[in-house]
Amino acid sequence: MPVTLTTAKHPPRGWELQKVAGIEDLFKQSCSKGHEDSKRLIGNSFAKGFFNTSHVSASENGFVWAVFHAYSHHHNLVLRPEDVWFTILSQFSFFVVAHSEELRHLFVSHKDKKHLEVASNKTMGTVDFGEMALEMTKLMEKHVIMPAFSTTTASDEAVAAILMIGSMQKYFKYQFALLCGIPSVTLFGEREDWALMVTKLARLAQLGDEPARFAQLLRPVLNNFVASFDNPKAPDVLSFWSKCADRRGGGSGPTYLTGWISVFCFWSHDGKLLYPEQILPTSSQGFQERETEFGLDQALSRRIDTAEVPLGYVSVPVTVNDLGHEFDTVMVAGMIGIQATSIPTGEAGLDSIQPVSGWFMYEKKN
Repeated sequence: MPVTLTTAKHPPRGWELQKVAGIEDLFKQSCSKGHEDSKRLIGNSFAKGFFNTSHVSASENGFVWAVFHAYSHHHNLVLRPEDVWFTILSQFSFFVVAHSEELRHLFVSHKDKKHLEVASNKTMGTVDFGEMALEMTKLMEKHVIMPAFSTTTASDEAVAAILMIGSMQKYFKYQFALLCGIPSVTLFGEREDWALMVTKLARLAQLGDEPARFAQLLRPVLNNFVASFDNPKAPDVLSFWSKCADRRGGGSGPTYLTGWISVFCFWSHDGKLLYPEQILPTSSQGFQERETEFGLDQALSRRIDTAEVPLGYVSVPVTVNDLGHEFDTVMVAGMIGIQATSIPTGEAGLDSIQPVSGWFMYEKKN
């Protein structure tokens, strides 16, 4: 069952960031480059009326910035396993796309790009492109990154599917044929969901020295998520949450994001390391000496320029053949917002925040 930790004595404050007016506004603010390149929005993962009843603010990286705002501005924080996993997948995708040729033998046996097509007898206006993305992943037979948590919804599966095909976009061509202290932290799901995420890191470590270092930094952070279920009042657990995020610097110079949240900012959107450090071979003694199950010293020594916090979503081009008429489209999926809610006994209004995941699909301009 979910667990709630009281991580600070001060009361929560109300959320002040403006809510988006609707899906078009969320797309424009969270995916500005995609919005500039788009002719029209043709699909998304949000239910009709969702934005009328929910206070959602746009964010280019919903997980990283939700943790930062919760810590810095005293909001309760609510997290699902998917929020963390999708952020890891976005980072993974940036690395794979940037190193596609050297990693090709680990993912595919063919050269160049293989054409994959999923067909539907529905029209462009009625088809569920999220379901078609899921069908695309079945053709690829790469299911290790798909979420399988007790909290996973059909929308989550579609988000993960788009993240997956985005990671593999250098190997395939895709076509759809239509025929500051946080007052409290709540972790949704079961303990086993969060423990499962730790086991998934083993696959990352097999993809090279950089992914192995990424997994090495993630492991103690994810293990502390699991420990939050075991003893939510333990001093070590409360200390972990007190070190999640901070902003340093300022004035006329740059500001930096610090804390263990910086681990989720390992690669830029073009697959380059964001923090200068020596990447050691996994077989080296130096790499082994860095191994830790719960120690956070390495994570806390990192800092990321706030202007370089990576996107929390992935984009992938898809050709849509609608009864012989071809459309150049792009699917976008990941952590694209922050939702504010109120706890039942809260007196500060919208005092709790949670990352929002979802997907968009748009037709490109000519």
